[in-house]
Amino acid sequence: MAAVAIAATTLVLTLAPALEDLPLRVPLGLFTLLFLSGYTLTAAVFPRRDDLSPLLRAVFCVGLGAVALLPVGLDNWGIRLNPVMISISAFIAVSAIIAYLRQMRLPAEDRSGGEVSRYLISLEEVLVSGHPLLFVLLIALGELLIFWDHMEAAMVVHGINLIGLVLLTAFMEDRIYQALMLLPLFRLLNVAMPVFFELTLYSYALVYIPMFIPAYLIIKEKRLSYEEMGLTTAGFLVYLPVAVALGLLMGWGEYQVLHPQMLTPGQDLMSLVKLSLIMIFFVGLIEEFVFRSVLQTVLVDRMGLVKGLLGTSLIFGMMHSGYGMFSELIFVFFAGIVFGIFFLKTNSLVLVALSHGVTNISLFMVVPAFSGSLIVLAAAACGLFMISALGTMLSRRRRSWDAN
Repeated sequence: MAAVAIAATTLVLTLAPALEDLPLRVPLGLFTLLFLSGYTLTAAVFPRRDDLSPLLRAVFCVGLGAVALLPVGLDNWGIRLNPVMISISAFIAVSAIIAYLRQMRLPAEDRSGGEVSRYLISLEEVLVSGHPLLFVLLIALGELLIFWDHMEAAMVVHGINLIGLVLLTAFMEDRIYQALMLLPLFRLLNVAMPVFFELTLYSYALVYIPMFIPAYLIIKEKRLSYEEMGLTTAGFLVYLPVAVALGLLMGWGEYQVLHPQMLTPGQDLMSLVKLSLIMIFFVGLIEEFVFRSVLQTVLVDRMGLVKGLLGTSLIFGMMHSGYGMFSELIFVFFAGIVFGIFFLKTNSLVLVALSHGVTNISLFMVVPAFSGSLIVLAAAACGLFMISALGTMLSRRRRSWDAN
């Protein structure tokens, strides 16, 4: 059945116009034509493990694949890609069914391909059961396609992924599907949103506004508690300076990777206010709600602290594939770890969203325009944090003394 699934995937990659230029198409097509057809035919003719030695079976797989290609594909249809792939796929399906029926008559230990079958059965369980790993891999595939500039194919992958996650969210109580559903939804909205403004800054707001709807629904359904999502202002004043300092430094680091242009036409106070509002209340708030409040919370609960933090950060990095720079993916991965630890420490969506927003403010305005004053600003923020922390400590001691 796995052979049929691979052949069907190859056929889809061949016939679908949006997928025909994928880098997977050529190697997967050659594997299907030259090996998979021979593998299924060999399994049908020699179903018993002892019929052939492993080396001879490998030779037969390649040899019979070439033999099957000539009469089934080339001679009957001519050397044309689509007819060849259709006929070979049908041949693989028939051979696989015959091999399956013949092998079912034999004891399990006597069937050919026993070692391979165990791995294929595990893969089949992942595919059939809707294992979350499958959808994470599809998200990764979609983002890699964007990274390789195959935008149409990426949208097909994300669209299929979103449909599957929506169906599973509707019929299963596992909240990980709801968390993962936000990622292809965000990517599809990001790409599909038309451009209404010449200034790119305003387009950020339009892209992120629709994401408030699923965020509201998640909060309303209460599959995650307010505390898990970090919907609290506890410790805000204590950690506010460090959130600002962290954002300034992270923005400086990302600027060394991207060197982007300023998003505002000027460097005046009004431009800074507009940039701050959009980056904090739209970009920072939505992205941190998706990745930290929802995804990281669910993954940490399911996989443990370290694996959940690293898994969220890895996905966070992949979702920045649109820049087309491997160094950016690496930087954002580590930035995700920093934001994740900060969220775990403060348990505050407000603070981590503020830090994320300041990162973008630093990246797109502060560093390009005022790079010489960045260290001064960061040092001032750290100084405020020390003063705030000292004040909090003295206040707690005073309350303790009063209680005694």
